[in-house]
Amino acid sequence: MAKKEEIIKENEVDLIELLKSIWLKRLFIAKVSSIFFILGITIAFTSKVEYKSSCKLFPQSEESRTLNLNGLSRLGLLGLGGNFDDNNYLTPNLYPEIVRSTPFLDKLINTPVYFEKLDTAISSYDYFTKFHKPSLIDYTLEYTIGLPGKIFKKDKNSIPGDNSQIKRYSNEKWGLIRNYAKRLSVSVDPETSIVTIETELPDPTAAAMITTHLVENLTKNIIEYKIEKAKFNLSFIQERFIEVEKEYKIKQKQLARFSDRNRNITNSIVQNEYERLKNDLDISFEVYKGLAIQLEQAKIEVKKETPVFVVLEPAKVPVNKSKPKKKIIILVSFFLGFLTSVVVVVVKNRT
Repeated sequence: MAKKEEIIKENEVDLIELLKSIWLKRLFIAKVSSIFFILGITIAFTSKVEYKSSCKLFPQSEESRTLNLNGLSRLGLLGLGGNFDDNNYLTPNLYPEIVRSTPFLDKLINTPVYFEKLDTAISSYDYFTKFHKPSLIDYTLEYTIGLPGKIFKKDKNSIPGDNSQIKRYSNEKWGLIRNYAKRLSVSVDPETSIVTIETELPDPTAAAMITTHLVENLTKNIIEYKIEKAKFNLSFIQERFIEVEKEYKIKQKQLARFSDRNRNITNSIVQNEYERLKNDLDISFEVYKGLAIQLEQAKIEVKKETPVFVVLEPAKVPVNKSKPKKKIIILVSFFLGFLTSVVVVVVKNRT
């Protein structure tokens, strides 16, 4: 017990000594905190203004449509024997990957939108390369952390050989595309499957317009992906159906002509030829009928595969700024300054 009391007393003495040392260095702490406070004010008031526009989508579940079509098929109302189960569904969790893909970003960044502050419609690429000026903090980071990249970067504009399937970006454009991707956000609620799409830009109107274009491009890509296989199948069946339909009509004419030429002749040779032509026509009709059913099935499959998106919350022109959060920047800077100065005092006191 005596040892525990001694340890407690020693800890109390150490704590008192620590508080005394901090109090004695209060002027130093105040100076460091003031420097960080001023630095925070500088960052807060020199940072570029940003606006965030958002949109909420709900991808309609395919389950109900699949169940309805399967039910009709089982009842024989469609005359279809195919299975409508979809094992290759593009889930909403993959939507962010589509938005982050380079072709998607390249198309979006080159889409002209109206910039309210410039009172003109230009692409985001032109805006960031010709009109947007980096903030003080951006300049600092560019010429400190990013300086090696600026010194050693080399842009190549050509690719030897067949480059039809390969696209090369300059360092400037590639860097701009990567930074542009950070301004776009696609998140999915795991419980409700609601997709939230956000865009952050220095211009409020441009932010809303880019959000709208993002939604349009995303849904278009998803629909194209979903119905690609079904459309290919439909196209193949349509071509085959047209061929069989021509053959069927030709065989119809052949049988009709033969019947007209041999209307009053009843010998066995004519009868056998008539039966042969009639059998060929029956076989052709069965193939024609089967393809007609498959064609209707393929058309229904395309419609079934086409996703439906419900816009729960359309994109709006933001009124309030999303950045910079001046109060938070200033408070965090002051707290960091205070914490840094206290740590310095404590470390010096223990050495």
